Amino acid sequence: MLMETAQRLHIPVIDEEYEGPLVLDEHSRVLTNSEACLQRLNEWAPQHPFTRISQMVKQKATFRAMLSDLFPDYYFQLVSLQELRSMPKEILPFPLVIKPNKGYSSVGVKLVQDRSEWDRSVAELYGELTLSKGVYSESVVDQDEIIIEKWIDGEEYAVDCYFDHEGKPVILNILKRMFASSTDTSDRMYYTSTSIVAEVFHEVEEFLHKLSGMLKVSHYPFHLELRRSEAGMMAIELNPLRFAGAGTTDISTHAYGINGAEAYMLNQRPDWSEILTRTDDRVYGFCCIELPVDIVKQDLHSFDHEALKERFTDILEYRNVESSDDQMLSVVFFRTSSMEEVHDLLHIELNPYITEKKVGVPS
Repeated sequence: MLMETAQRLHIPVIDEEYEGPLVLDEHSRVLTNSEACLQRLNEWAPQHPFTRISQMVKQKATFRAMLSDLFPDYYFQLVSLQELRSMPKEILPFPLVIKPNKGYSSVGVKLVQDRSEWDRSVAELYGELTLSKGVYSESVVDQDEIIIEKWIDGEEYAVDCYFDHEGKPVILNILKRMFASSTDTSDRMYYTSTSIVAEVFHEVEEFLHKLSGMLKVSHYPFHLELRRSEAGMMAIELNPLRFAGAGTTDISTHAYGINGAEAYMLNQRPDWSEILTRTDDRVYGFCCIELPVDIVKQDLHSFDHEALKERFTDILEYRNVESSDDQMLSVVFFRTSSMEEVHDLLHIELNPYITEKKVGVPS
């Protein structure tokens, strides 16, 4: 949908093969579909506010330090991977989260409830980072610096938004994230509805105003992850110059008729007061179908997409993901009137749909 929008609005598109100059001024608008673009932006326009702010918020420890005035008691620590592996667990304030200082798609994100889980979690993080080296560049997933931070207990939300020409926040979508268990960190399930947006809209907007006052930037798009705790809305991380990854931001079009890319490029502000009066109380969501971690894409012979589709009552769009090295198989946009279906989809066991290559038999 992003490419279709760019073509329809006659917006220049720069791909990874582009070698020419890039001229940005204070009124420029830039939207990417991958954080791998940040490295090129740094080469083209190292002094531009977009570059400076993106580099700052992409590094989770720097972002945490910036937010310390809002959350002065929040614990976090930046260490090297080697330091993490030799760190005495007795000094740590569990429960906590360990993850790459720069990351993407929950790679290497581990919730550690207590000391008994520490060694296993560190080993799993190390293994995931090792496997990710062939998939993500250092500019996307940091292979060495690790952030240790306090676990924020509460419901998690994801927000696509941008700061307009005056630096005021414009909310394009609010999604709720659902986890399969207390230790689940996957991106399997996000969903939205008018009731979900209405419940937290003003809290999210209030936080975004505070964030705008800190960043002092205009025409800036981003994807923000938040947790709603007893202390209020607390930011988990901010993904710069993009909306929800793998095209999942398009759920706002299915649910509310909001094209995020178009709204950003044309400086449009959705009329949420009108949207929230609609009588549609159905849930709109997307389900990210990924291979289990013990199966690599190169060992996959086939996946039965047609059989999987039977698990959904109302598919709005089914997107196959054709990639040789990413674990993602498909993104399914769906609609339902039943939260029970959402729970069932979250817990789908994928192995029955997977056929692996036979050892010694060429594909």
